[in-house]
Order: sequence, then structure tokens, then C-alpha cells
Amino acid sequence: MQLAADPESLDCLLNHPKLLQAIIGLESPVNITPQLYFYVLVRHVLRESGLNHAGVCDYVSATLADFASGEGPLRPKRGEPLSEAPYHIDFIEELNVANTYDKFYLHVRCANQFMVLTGLFPRFLEHREERRGAPGVRYYEGVARDSFRSARNHPLANEFALAEVYDLLCNEFTRTRMALNRMAREFLWLGA
Repeated sequence: MQLAADPESLDCLLNHPKLLQAIIGLESPVNITPQLYFYVLVRHVLRESGLNHAGVCDYVSATLADFASGEGPLRPKRGEPLSEAPYHIDFIEELNVANTYDKFYLHVRCANQFMVLTGLFPRFLEHREERRGAPGVRYYEGVARDSFRSARNHPLANEFALAEVYDLLCNEFTRTRMALNRMAREFLWLGA
């Protein structure tokens, strides 16, 4: 408990290279929570890319932990392939009929989905682009950026104290995505 009470000590521990090495060296990462696992990895790659913002790290790592656990709204239902995730057009159609309150959540869900796809699965998007003529990574990067911007401009962003996080994700999306690409390649072995 004393460690958590001292933010400087906690930061020192979370930034220590041995913690990162210990986590990526685990034979089975189930020995720690998905939240801690992704927090340490995301913190490392974001800091190395020059994005040293605790709120962004918290947000991105929580989004990835939700996706990995299958609990969040991003993940297709268990047993469904990744290709069953909603398309951008699905979000547009829902936004056209949504009330103001629901629009916020749709923008957040859209931004998060395409942050995960472009960050962890860029090869998936590239293959779809090559095989089917589907939009590529840059297109979905723009979708995520615009969705974070729309979420940022919604009154609920301030109410939930996420306006600054969404603003940074909007303005630094490419750098965030590239950091996640690196994380996927070096630590998750997703072939990103």
C-alpha cells in the first residue's frame, strides 16, 4: 500500500526495464491481470515514442485489455472471426439515427475499434486492402482520429474527464498507432 501512496516510487517501478522484461518473459501472461500486462507494455512503447501522458496510457491499455479479454464492445462475439467486427459504414448508419447521448458512445466505440485494428492488426487491414480493395490503414487511422475528435467535442467527454485524452489521441493518433504496431511486433508476436 505504501508503494501506491508514493506516485514517484510507483512511476519508478512501472518504468523499470526489469519489470518489462519480467512481463514479456512470462511463459503465461495469465499470472497477471490483462490491465497490468497491457499497462506496462503500452507505457513502455508510448514513452519511447515520446508520448508520456498517464491518461493516454491508462486509456489505451484499458481498451486493449477489454479487447483481449473479450469483455469490451470492440470484440466480435466469442467464436466469431475478427472480420465480423463492425465496418465503418455500420457506425455511420448507427450515428445517423442515434440520439446525442448515444452518439458519444458510438464515436468512442468506433475510435477504439479502429485504434485496436490499426495498432495491433495492421497486416489484417493491409491484406483486406490488397485482396478486396477495402480501405487501408491510413483510411482507418483517419476514421479513428475523426471519431476521437467527435468524442472530444461532446459534453460527456468533459463530464467523464476524457477530453484531454481524446484530444491527445486525436492529435497524436499516428504516433500512438505506430507505437502499438511496435508493441504488437516486439512483444505480442501478432505480425504487425
